[in-house]
Amino acid sequence: FQGQHELLGHVVATNIVPSGDWPYQLLALVETSPHATQCGVTSPCQVEHVSLEHPLSWHW
Repeated sequence: FQGQHELLGHVVATNIVPSGDWPYQLLALVETSPHATQCGVTSPCQVEHVSLEHPLSWHW
């Protein structure tokens, strides 16, 4: 998200890779505008996964 706008088309993700003793991970990246962060716009990040009861969200 940027503000209240979902940025699905701007996300780039890596392939799923092993990260140790059986867990796996992927890295998702989104490019944001420096202007938005200078203006105090926060960008929430939301993660949804079948193992979670509810999505996790962080504001940064």
